Amino acid sequence: MGNTFSCQKELPLMPVPSLNNTCYKLIDWAEPLLSEEEQAKTRKVVEQFLQPGGTGELLQNALIEWANQHTHTNWSAPVWRTLYLGSRDSLVINSNVFYYLKSKLDEKACSQANIAAALVVTIYNFIYLIDKNELSVDRQKTMPLCMNQYNYLFSSTRIPQQGMDELNVSSSRKHIVVMHQQRIYKIDILDEGGNIRSPSAIESALDCILSISGKGQNIGVLTTMPRDNWAETRADLLQVSANNREAITAIEDAAFTLCLDENAPEEITEVSKQLLHGDGKDRFFDKSLQFVVFKNGKTGVNFEHTGVDGSVMLRLIGYLYDTIDKVSFSKKGSWGEKNSSATTKRALAPQAEEIEFDLDSALAQTIRAAADAFCQHTAKTQTRVLNFTLFGKNQIKQFGVSPDAFVQLALQLAEYKLYGKCYSAYEAVMTRTFLDGRLDVLYTVSPESMAFIHNMHDTDCSNQAKIDSLIEATRVHIERANECRFGHGVYTHLLALKYHCQTAGRDIGIDTLPELFTDKGYRALTHSVVCTSTTSEYGVELAGYGPIVDDGYGIRYFKRDDSICFNMTSRTDMQDKLEQMQSYIGQSLLEMADLMRSR
Repeated sequence: MGNTFSCQKELPLMPVPSLNNTCYKLIDWAEPLLSEEEQAKTRKVVEQFLQPGGTGELLQNALIEWANQHTHTNWSAPVWRTLYLGSRDSLVINSNVFYYLKSKLDEKACSQANIAAALVVTIYNFIYLIDKNELSVDRQKTMPLCMNQYNYLFSSTRIPQQGMDELNVSSSRKHIVVMHQQRIYKIDILDEGGNIRSPSAIESALDCILSISGKGQNIGVLTTMPRDNWAETRADLLQVSANNREAITAIEDAAFTLCLDENAPEEITEVSKQLLHGDGKDRFFDKSLQFVVFKNGKTGVNFEHTGVDGSVMLRLIGYLYDTIDKVSFSKKGSWGEKNSSATTKRALAPQAEEIEFDLDSALAQTIRAAADAFCQHTAKTQTRVLNFTLFGKNQIKQFGVSPDAFVQLALQLAEYKLYGKCYSAYEAVMTRTFLDGRLDVLYTVSPESMAFIHNMHDTDCSNQAKIDSLIEATRVHIERANECRFGHGVYTHLLALKYHCQTAGRDIGIDTLPELFTDKGYRALTHSVVCTSTTSEYGVELAGYGPIVDDGYGIRYFKRDDSICFNMTSRTDMQDKLEQMQSYIGQSLLEMADLMRSR
């Protein structure tokens, strides 16, 4: 039955795009964001970059040479990994992403421990499929997708290091770590035979943890620090004692983290905030996966982005949604149902072992300071949720246009209402049809989208002209999305050239960063004021992340049959603009729908 990695050898390698094509595409894609004078300057800088024997050719040759020497992987893979691991900012809000999960379990009838136990067993059933090579291959229509990201999904942790973090992946599957009341516990989920312990036994262990009162050490708050600061503190922590080294290893080798939260958020915006960052307690943001079960039974996941993208997370979440209600608390075993009836209750019941650290006064003070800094950090970001219920993708399809392109145009129209212009907007596009593919960036502002927006504000423009320009703008959006999907975007190629300049520039005679990367054209295109993402909404209530620039918005949206849900974030000093943006998005969607209905 094994087939998880059966198509890997069939996957094509992503070709290195033509340097000329990418650079002239940079000019085209940046054009709507620049003045005529800035456009002329960008053209001049690009021409200089493309001169025979110039820096562009040298970097392109270095990239091609690397790709030719590493035919087992993707030339973009180390670039994306370095982008994540090299960031020195706190992971919280700036990097980690959350999903709020739909569940078939009755949150009012089931206890927190019961829901958490069912979740743990279901996750381990998914781990089993990966480890036994029985997870079916992901596909985009008929095309197989690269499955390598599943190797980084569990038992993985981002380790803080000075200057550049590391991603550590353990082969351990035996235990998880549970966080509650600022305490950390280790629970063996697999028994000595490698079988999942019974759901009722896991529930019993979790109930035991929930019954323990008194606050713990709040070690997890250290993972909210800027990465260099946390790297220094972690080194100090490990130097204190062998016990601390064993404790951190237990956390970092765990299959995942389970956070039994004391909070019970009901309103969806509050759920969003708690899953994006929480209150600085009972989280360990370095772990690739943190599953959060709130006191009221609501469930979510916060994930670290280095090794995993959203499409892989959605596969896991869809599996949880489909199967969590099939977990039986009357059975003794789960993973293969191999536990015999003769197995004693004591052997089945996992013990919750508290993980405690030896803290000197300096480390205790660092934890207090990190908790204070975390409060200041989260106070700088605002979250809003817009659940637009007047229509959804079914209605948009009746207009004869792409639902995603329609929503993206509405976002641009809303931004124009707010600022009187459009800044660069980003939509993530998956490239997993290639071996080790990750993402590329679809820059959505185009001459065609700006023509549509100007037509919408032109009182002399006919409805038909507006409709024609809307349809043309959506066509260009889809065209660009396909270019990115098949490895012909702008962002990843230029990022790879920049990466090779930094890693091998001196070896090929380049001592300074080429002007292309400091020119207004490149800077305007890559400074994404509106950063967006969308994926399947199956099994998901909501998802979100923080803005990627301080003057921008992080917008994750789901196109449902009869509604569109947006999770929106910005810095607190832009709170008024965030609320205006929220209003203008709804207004723009309605105006565009009215326009299309007028045909």
